[in-house]
Amino acid sequence: MSEIKVTLARGRLPAYSRGQIAVAAVAIADREGIDAVSMRRVAAEIGTKAMSLYRYVRSKDELLALMVERVMADAGVPEAAGDWRERLREIAYHTRAVLKRHPWLIMLSIRFSFGPSSLALTEATLRVLDHHQLDADGMLLIANVLATFTRGHAAQEFAEQLAEARSELDHDEWISGQGDVGEAIRADGRFPLFTRIIDDAKAPHDPDRSERSFAEGLEYLLDGIGLRLEGRGA
Repeated sequence: MSEIKVTLARGRLPAYSRGQIAVAAVAIADREGIDAVSMRRVAAEIGTKAMSLYRYVRSKDELLALMVERVMADAGVPEAAGDWRERLREIAYHTRAVLKRHPWLIMLSIRFSFGPSSLALTEATLRVLDHHQLDADGMLLIANVLATFTRGHAAQEFAEQLAEARSELDHDEWISGQGDVGEAIRADGRFPLFTRIIDDAKAPHDPDRSERSFAEGLEYLLDGIGLRLEGRGA
């Protein structure tokens, strides 16, 4: 039997893992927002001192990157069947669901997206676009446009939640209180198209406006992507 050599690391064994630290930081951000996340706060969450965390995480930016990676690892990647349109639609809905569960991720995901779990979602999007006679820049552009639309819509939904919490008025209550503003805009006369929106638009009063807005906006976007793919001879 061949000899098996085991090398033991010198010093004390780690008391925590980077995964445990990421989970604690994500929990804080989910409860209190990303501004509440600090090395000191995370250390308190797991029952240690802030300086001890620097054995595992070298900086705040590294901690934020770990948090993004933790969330994306938990979320996984959708494996939708069907044509390119169905698959991109599934990726968009999947991404929106992740952002709605972790609103603090909306901005962080822009710059902290190079871990393997984060890249897996990007790779899935690029895989849908591959073999459509697009060059690398064309594939990247479409992937970014899809992500930007999804992130932007999720940000708008989160902003509405914050506005409701701040004003203590839900959307319908707030709309009802804007009668005088609407009358002033109508009387001003310089904004005839917006006045038409005030008078005729049904979407602001739709209880399912958020879901409908995302669904219909996404279809407009996919229509445009389809024209680009067809224009390339796909």
